[in-house]
Amino acid sequence: MIPILIKLLYCLLISIMAFATSVFAETANLQQYRYAEQLFESGDYQAARREYKRLLFYQPDPAFTDVANYRIAQSYYYQNEPDRAKRLFHEFSAVHPNSPLRFQSQLMLGQLHFDAGEYSQARSSLFELLRASTEPEVVAAAHYLRGWCYIRTTDWNKAISELRQIDASQTGAIPGAKADKLADLLLKETPLPSKSPQLAGWLSTVVPGSGQLYVGKVKEGIFAAALSGTFIYLAVDAIRDRRYIGCAGISLVGWQFYWGNRTGAQQLASEYNKRHEQALIEALKRQAESVRPQ
Repeated sequence: MIPILIKLLYCLLISIMAFATSVFAETANLQQYRYAEQLFESGDYQAARREYKRLLFYQPDPAFTDVANYRIAQSYYYQNEPDRAKRLFHEFSAVHPNSPLRFQSQLMLGQLHFDAGEYSQARSSLFELLRASTEPEVVAAAHYLRGWCYIRTTDWNKAISELRQIDASQTGAIPGAKADKLADLLLKETPLPSKSPQLAGWLSTVVPGSGQLYVGKVKEGIFAAALSGTFIYLAVDAIRDRRYIGCAGISLVGWQFYWGNRTGAQQLASEYNKRHEQALIEALKRQAESVRPQ
């Protein structure tokens, strides 16, 4: 009877020790995780990344693995290391296919493409995200970022369409209020005033300087007309005096200025359009920054 009691007590002791060990390990994991989160929230991304990696290496807990990997990728993004961040966000969905953070990871990939000026790739990545996720906040953020992709490529109508798809009642003040205000501003300011580079070029081809006048550059137009007129006068005067070699030289130099007058008019028209587009984009940025959480 006594040996049986001893065995039972031994088994009970082993169970208690195992339970205590698991509780201690769980508590240690939670403390390590909270410490890493605290570092991350304070903006010390390098130290936070070190603690997340330590958590994954020494105390791999399934409850924290996906968050730790996501935070590590985020830390590289915030430290301006986009290549490393992009690689880790790409790997995240394969490593954690069932994690709720997989949609946030794909959203970050869209953001990375956007930051790099790869607007077509950003839109494609976000489109795939919209097909896979129904989470209101993720859907709103994807539409908002797609809207900015279209803004950056000056496709104003598609930008308005994307921004109008954000339901402010489901997403709260941000980014719903931003989207509404941006769409309203786009409707008010577009279509933008524009000048045709082709028309400006042909005008200056027919009448030197007229393309510059069409764009609104009066001084440049008068200068181009006067310069072309001077070369024509000198060429005619050389022919009249039978200075044919001189006429050839004057005509060659004059032709360079004449053709430059044409391409210059086209460039001024393009700059006119870009100036108005950039002014609208800057206004949209200010509008977005002016909307703050309540």
